[in-house]
Amino acid sequence: MSCAAPAESNDLFVVGRLAAAAGRAATNGRGFFACWRRLLPSGLWQGPALAPCAWVEEPDLPALGGLAAARAAGANTLMATSLPLVAQASEHGLRALLRLPLPPDESSERQNQRLATLADQVRLGLTLDGVVPAPQEASLGLASLLFVARCRLTLAGVPHVLVDLDRVGPKLGQLCLGFGADELAGPIVPERPLRLGDNAGSPALTRQEAAELLRGAGLRACERVAGGALKELET
Repeated sequence: MSCAAPAESNDLFVVGRLAAAAGRAATNGRGFFACWRRLLPSGLWQGPALAPCAWVEEPDLPALGGLAAARAAGANTLMATSLPLVAQASEHGLRALLRLPLPPDESSERQNQRLATLADQVRLGLTLDGVVPAPQEASLGLASLLFVARCRLTLAGVPHVLVDLDRVGPKLGQLCLGFGADELAGPIVPERPLRLGDNAGSPALTRQEAAELLRGAGLRACERVAGGALKELET
């Protein structure tokens, strides 16, 4: 493995160890979570009304009337799928996050090339606050962990690597935190029913559970609160 390009390795242990160290260094050992709500294409909101992270998905923007309209409706975070929208997000005062798909048949070479191209765009001035690995169903598991680690190692200019709990669930999500991810994105609820029956696959977490996932990965738990402030939770 070349020390100049550790992300190119396929050794999960080596890449994971380096990515975890890089993640802790990038965030000063902190891990983040927040209560989220989503702006739907109808203009209605899904999630708690007072959630500090109010996001809109890029595919929903045409129905809403564009970024400016979403911002006026109360959105403060864009979950983008394309670089042109990422570039526009900061102009409208939105936090820009980029979903990065992980197809099951993508080669390591193609994956590394794709991430290196994005890293070049960031070095050239693209304002991107975080990436959100988005594995397809067939890519869940070890492939997801390796991709998260490569995101952290290759995208040194991107502050955050987020875990989409709706997509990967809490168990794989916590493993991702040990491979360079530093932030949880998903439903935070006051109380959660047991994961049995219809609730078996629920990605919802309480604030305490979110904090415990972060601490279990060796991170200090910090909550995003109103106004973009951070609140570190006591152990």
